[in-house]
Amino acid sequence: MVTEQMKILQCLCAICIILVTENSTLIWSQNLAPTFLANMTVVRITEDAPKGTSVFRIAADDKDGDPLSYGLEGELATSYFTVNSSSGDVTVKGAVDREVYANSNDHFGIIITVDDGINALVRKTLHIYVEDVNDNAPAFIGLPYQANVAENENVGTELYRVFATDIDRGNNGSVTYEIIELIPSDNEALFGISKNGSIYLKGQLDFSVSSFYQLLVKAVDQGKPEAKYSTTRLIINVNDVPNKPPEFLHSFYHVRIPENLPVNTGIITVTAIDGDRGINNPVRYSINGTRAFTVDSVTGRITVATLLDREQMRELITINITASELVEGVKDQSAAATTAVTVLILDVNDNKPTFYTEQRIATDTFYVSVPEETPNSVPILHIFVQDLDQGNNGTFEVFLLGEDSTAFSLNQKIVYNEGILSLQVANSDTLDFEKNHVLQFELFAVEMETQEMFSCVAAVRVDIMDRNDNSPVFDQDYFILEVQENSANGYNVTCITATDADSSDFRKITYRLLGSDSVLQTFDVDPEFGTFFVKDGTLLDREKRQQLFVTLQARDGGGLWTNVQIEISISDANDEVPVFQRNSYTGFIKENVIKNIVQVQAFDKDQENSPNSKITYRIVDGASAKYFTINSSTGIISVAQPLDRESMDGIINLTVQATDCGNPVQSSTAQVVIKVEDVNDNEPVFNQSIFYFAVPEDQLDQCVVSIWATDNDVTDPNSLLSYRIEDGARGQFILSTEKGDLHQSAACIRVNPESRLDYDAGPRKYKLTVAANDFGFDPNTGRTTVEVEILDVNDETPVLIGSSLSDVFARENGQIGTAVTAVQAFDPDTDAELHFFIRETECLSEKEERLSSSLCESWFRLVERSGSLLYTGPVDRESVQAVRLRVQVVDYNTVLSLNMSEEGHIKIIIADENDNPPTFTRTEYKRVVVSELITEGFEISVLEATDRDAGKNGMLTFRIAEVTFSPTDAPPLNKMAEEFFYIQTSLNSEYVWEGSLRIRNHLDFTQKGSWKVKVVVTDGGLPSNSAHHLLEVFVVDGSSKLQLVFDSPPGNVLLNEKETLSILEAAVPGTNVIVSKISPAVKNTNLRGQIEQNVSVLSRLIDTGLITVGSHSSHFQSDNKDVLYGVIFILAATNIISITLVAFVPVCIRQRYQHKLKAASAMSATVLTSVESNPIVGDVPGTNMHTSEGSNPVWNQTLFSEATGYFNAEAYLDQKSLNSIDDNVIADEKDYFNIRKPGTYKKQDKRDNVFVKGAEEKDVETSQDFLTAVLVSREESEYMEPGKMVYLFSNEGLKCTDL
Repeated sequence: MVTEQMKILQCLCAICIILVTENSTLIWSQNLAPTFLANMTVVRITEDAPKGTSVFRIAADDKDGDPLSYGLEGELATSYFTVNSSSGDVTVKGAVDREVYANSNDHFGIIITVDDGINALVRKTLHIYVEDVNDNAPAFIGLPYQANVAENENVGTELYRVFATDIDRGNNGSVTYEIIELIPSDNEALFGISKNGSIYLKGQLDFSVSSFYQLLVKAVDQGKPEAKYSTTRLIINVNDVPNKPPEFLHSFYHVRIPENLPVNTGIITVTAIDGDRGINNPVRYSINGTRAFTVDSVTGRITVATLLDREQMRELITINITASELVEGVKDQSAAATTAVTVLILDVNDNKPTFYTEQRIATDTFYVSVPEETPNSVPILHIFVQDLDQGNNGTFEVFLLGEDSTAFSLNQKIVYNEGILSLQVANSDTLDFEKNHVLQFELFAVEMETQEMFSCVAAVRVDIMDRNDNSPVFDQDYFILEVQENSANGYNVTCITATDADSSDFRKITYRLLGSDSVLQTFDVDPEFGTFFVKDGTLLDREKRQQLFVTLQARDGGGLWTNVQIEISISDANDEVPVFQRNSYTGFIKENVIKNIVQVQAFDKDQENSPNSKITYRIVDGASAKYFTINSSTGIISVAQPLDRESMDGIINLTVQATDCGNPVQSSTAQVVIKVEDVNDNEPVFNQSIFYFAVPEDQLDQCVVSIWATDNDVTDPNSLLSYRIEDGARGQFILSTEKGDLHQSAACIRVNPESRLDYDAGPRKYKLTVAANDFGFDPNTGRTTVEVEILDVNDETPVLIGSSLSDVFARENGQIGTAVTAVQAFDPDTDAELHFFIRETECLSEKEERLSSSLCESWFRLVERSGSLLYTGPVDRESVQAVRLRVQVVDYNTVLSLNMSEEGHIKIIIADENDNPPTFTRTEYKRVVVSELITEGFEISVLEATDRDAGKNGMLTFRIAEVTFSPTDAPPLNKMAEEFFYIQTSLNSEYVWEGSLRIRNHLDFTQKGSWKVKVVVTDGGLPSNSAHHLLEVFVVDGSSKLQLVFDSPPGNVLLNEKETLSILEAAVPGTNVIVSKISPAVKNTNLRGQIEQNVSVLSRLIDTGLITVGSHSSHFQSDNKDVLYGVIFILAATNIISITLVAFVPVCIRQRYQHKLKAASAMSATVLTSVESNPIVGDVPGTNMHTSEGSNPVWNQTLFSEATGYFNAEAYLDQKSLNSIDDNVIADEKDYFNIRKPGTYKKQDKRDNVFVKGAEEKDVETSQDFLTAVLVSREESEYMEPGKMVYLFSNEGLKCTDL
């Protein structure tokens, strides 16, 4: 691409401004083509060179010192390499595989090129030799590998030969072999391999050991530094030879079967196969040594032949099974094998437990006699028990059951198959003949872990034998008798008897008295009946002896006896009155308490502890006597029921009487005073169980409700009350105690002045627990519930809901009256009346820049009560890209705070619709002149278009819709567009869509005429919009070129351009004249002659500064050494309607080329004026854009005022920097595509083959603006010595081609 651009550059012509002095001379010389260095013949590279590695450098020499551009041609060159066009360094683009070129001696050729930008492209073939690296592993040939070998094959025999190749060269391709794995790996030394891949037998094969082998064979090359290898597997199948008897699949067989299996039931199958696996003769089976089982001779299935009873036969049976080979249908006894089958007969639960006597006789009844009081753990009976089954089937539990069974126990509870049970005494106390003569119970045996749970039961009878084991027993341990001192002889005092629990004669009892003689003389007992009577009454004297003691003995028929003590008291007559210790008694008691209050006591002088001296008490008088009781024996007075102090007087009077038990009765009375004390036994009680009231949320510190409670206690500490709030206030309420009615205290509930009720924040209801406490010793508490409802007051400011203020999208051209979104607000007040308002409307650009609010203020409105945002006018995204609304909500019912919310913002992003068609930036009729020197792909025009829509709707695509060729001497012809032109779409740095119209090689430049190309631009919307533009292309050759030289500053030439063109068109009727930059110019004798022969035309041109009419190669001279020669090339093309300026050869009109015209006009200003005299003149517009593109100025633009000589204000405003030359990159024609860095300019005397002799070089700082540089250079030129060429400005980077 660079080379083609430089070729095109050779065809460019420029408006050159040359200062010619009196002695200046122009010299022309021939340019030589570059040549490659002598070593540019052969290059060696390695095939593993990484991508991006520099492998060689293209070197060439240019005698003229022109900048050289290097390149590569050909498919191989562009596939494998890339080249730096400036340095010639060639780097690897793609891997080069030597093996691809193995048949061409490892090399291939590529074309290298060099270009000096002036002469024809120089080419040369360069041979690339690729050096081998070890990048290929050996590859096996003839896969897969498999061999069949008899098991008796001789050791050393070659079994197989493997072969592998390696396409690398030398050692990299030399292959050796080895076995690295053997499967199975029981004998690693069984096989070997030679260097040539021959695999041979090193040991003896055995089919029974393994019928096949897998060998993993490795092929390795000898490459350095790292060898490569590959592997493959060889399968060796071992063929069997007949030499082994049959073999059972298992070395032994074992089977477990239950007893009682039906006959012909199969229990197991034995299998044998021929020991020679490869032959596999059939096998037949036979059984030996048993009649209980049979075997099928063919299948080897063993079945039951008779009924099996484990209890009647051996539990483990061994069966011998013989397997014989059938050789040609006959059993071969020499080829036979025997195996043992072990059969374990498993028990079946078919027997139940059974009890036996010690003589092993089965029975279900047992009898035994036992003396009473036999000690515990003594065995009284032995029982044999048995279950013929085995294991769990023969395991059973034994136990006793029955009312009398607790007297006995068994020596074991679980029996395994069989055992001897011992019946032992467990509770000897129950073996009591006097209680029970016979004990009966049952003995059970029950299987524990079987499904059948077989069992048996036996009855057991135990007879208990009596013995004299009981002594006589009195019904009391001690007898107390009372006898009056005047009792007569024979007086029966009482009858005392004893009993004996034994039977028959053991229970017969006789009595007698034991004691002192004096007692035995006074009393006696009947020996048979036990009657105690007075023997001699004269010996009874209370005053001499009040008590007597005697022992009564009872003896049974077995000689056992029992004694009991008798105490005899002598009583007297009742002749004394009871007497109280005090005349009156006082007692104290608290109410609600049951306890003893006071004790009264009286005494009787009669015999102590006798009825005559025994006193009883009772209450005989008192109004509240019913509340009290008195212990008749002790005289202790206590309350009969809890006293209530509040319902009675505090002092109670009682009369108590004391009475003896004598005959006749004697009695007396005493007074008792009881004082009742008050107890704090009443809780405070509120006048209501629950209170309800409501309070507005703005309630201040005042009593909102008054409640009170009462206490029934009568004393002040117990009846005085205090109040408090126990729960539910949450710090919002407090309580104070005030004096109420009837001298009672009351509780006043008020709002806490340090807090504030808030209906909106809640809570809206409070449930207070209020307690009343009395001041008693143990205070009581009464409680009530106070429910408070908070009434709402409109005191909250409304709040906009943030989620409703999120950015929203509104469709362009949305239907008026439809909703875009809804603004939402929240006000916790119950009576809130919300109104929504738009306070401000901001119109925004796509970059958030504020636009005039009048553009969009009528697009949307907010429904005041609902907050819905509606379309109210046509929405146009192309004028405004977003709308920001400042909104607010107002509560019309607010009374205690601000009624307006904080302002919020909602951004409405306008969604684009495809409602704008594409627009070409220039609508005038376009014409382009095309030179015959152009090549395929050359850009002949650039069309610019825009679309006001965004996104896909604003993405444009150019296409050629129609092409028509109009010859100069024939009617127009329609052509296929793709045969002659094509167009490319792109987006430039200014975000303007460009369509680059380019030419194909099929364009016939020998035909004279014009091409009309209809270009259509289409956007990406659905449906799409489009626009079209017509472009006219003219093809001209060198015969239409003419060169004019003017003795005027370039600015004047530009200002006189229209006049010059009109003069030329008048000189050549029917011909339009177009300014171009095509070089070199070809002398047009006819056009030149017409101009030179026309005196009036020449006269008018000379007035504009013309000094020469000729070709580009003419030599220009002038007598005036200060004359400025302006050179302009003119193309004459018949039937051209308007004037067009082209870039390169043809250039379409582009707005940015105004920079060049402004620069040219500024140059004119520098000739006519100075900074001091014209301070208004601004900086010369920059040329950075058009210089890098190498384009021509755009004509037909009024950029300079003819009246004033200064820039027009409107044209002066440029979209680019007006002083961009400070950091501009300016290239001369020769280095057009070798742009230098800003601030650096190379010095050279040779440009465009023109050498200036005696020229003095001078640099000017790039920080100076363009105009200052021109003026400074102009002022300095006045002091230059004669004979020296003076540049218009000394900075060589700023050449006239830029203008």
